[in-house]
Amino acid sequence: MIIDFTISNFRSFRDEQILSMNVEGARTRHPSNFSLVDDERFAVLRSAGILGANASGKTNVLRALAALQWIIVSSAGRKETQSIPPYEPFRLSPTHAERPVAFEIEFVVPTGTRYRYEVAFLRRRIVQERLISFARRSRATVFERLAEDTWETIKFGGTFKGGTRKFPFFDNAAYLSRAGNDASSPDFIREIYNYFESLTYIPAGNGMLSRVALNDPTMMHTVSEILCLADTGVGKVTIEENESADDIRLPENIPEDLREAILAQNRMVAKFWMKSGSGDPVPFEADDMSHGTNRLFDLLPIILSTLEDGSVLALDEIDAHLHTDLVNLVLQLFHDDEVNTKGAQLLFSTHDTNVLDAAYMRRDQIWFVSKDDGISTLKCLGEYDTKYVRQDSPFEVFYRDGRLGALPRLPYKKVKQVLLEALNVMRL
Repeated sequence: MIIDFTISNFRSFRDEQILSMNVEGARTRHPSNFSLVDDERFAVLRSAGILGANASGKTNVLRALAALQWIIVSSAGRKETQSIPPYEPFRLSPTHAERPVAFEIEFVVPTGTRYRYEVAFLRRRIVQERLISFARRSRATVFERLAEDTWETIKFGGTFKGGTRKFPFFDNAAYLSRAGNDASSPDFIREIYNYFESLTYIPAGNGMLSRVALNDPTMMHTVSEILCLADTGVGKVTIEENESADDIRLPENIPEDLREAILAQNRMVAKFWMKSGSGDPVPFEADDMSHGTNRLFDLLPIILSTLEDGSVLALDEIDAHLHTDLVNLVLQLFHDDEVNTKGAQLLFSTHDTNVLDAAYMRRDQIWFVSKDDGISTLKCLGEYDTKYVRQDSPFEVFYRDGRLGALPRLPYKKVKQVLLEALNVMRL
């Protein structure tokens, strides 16, 4: 589980910003919304919602998490001369545009150990990398890599035990990425690697989500049942094989993993069955169904897999094509002690202010992103003085009234003037 995540000099976040999943305040408030870890020393939230105006930087919070995942999981596969794709510093400042991007994350792996991982990188090299362990409640450096270090001079602490320590890697690769995917590494390194590999980030508008999980009969049955219960009008969903999928012509230089993903996606064709007036089931193609039905069908396997594994789902614009009651359904699943038994977490951005409901959400679960002069800042509702925003305050009303900030600035009179001038010219 993620305890906190720190972003520095990434995209619109120029200055250090911290997204904390650590429970702030009383644990008696919505106790099913968090999990207890590290012998109940920490209470960690199961979900967090990020709100703000368009282009405020909400997506960049989730992109930062995906960027960190890429560093840990994929950077070891780069060639020596290749750049680091997630190097996207704040570009509106000449000085920051040349500085390192930095991430720090504190987390708990499935076996219960708490770690802190820190990494900073430029376009073509990682300049700092450190893993800290909090096993047995004592802080200890597992490994440390500074700007001048190579793979041969990386430093290891006394807690690094078992397996191989040193692996050759280029300056543009993370040590954790190289060691985590090697069978000779100690179990704890591979567990950390696997933890981040299991993280799922779904960008807004992503229309190509994997349906491979639906090959599992239990998964397919569960998704079909929930979709039918969601008042979509669907009575049953089935999957059929598209025998012509392998005939799809793709560019020769496309990455092999992407090629396989596209082919796998096209091999599975969903049929949505609805009852006719006579009561007979009639099949419909996905293109015949609403965007909301297709969106829910695509998301459900990922949501269920996240709950099953106890992993993290970062979902941009959770409300895209989904009714607010369906958004609430997803949150209820993550907040249910009987369903979410492994501490799965949902981080999401949204424009749906209905999530600002004190009856279901804690103050520390709600975050606002604002942008001034191109610089995004992140603020938790829990940071507001309780004299003005209590746990039972009408969060949505306060937000819509502008008391909490992070609202779009809409100068209607100026918009109207621009439009009238344009219309006058076009009507000549």
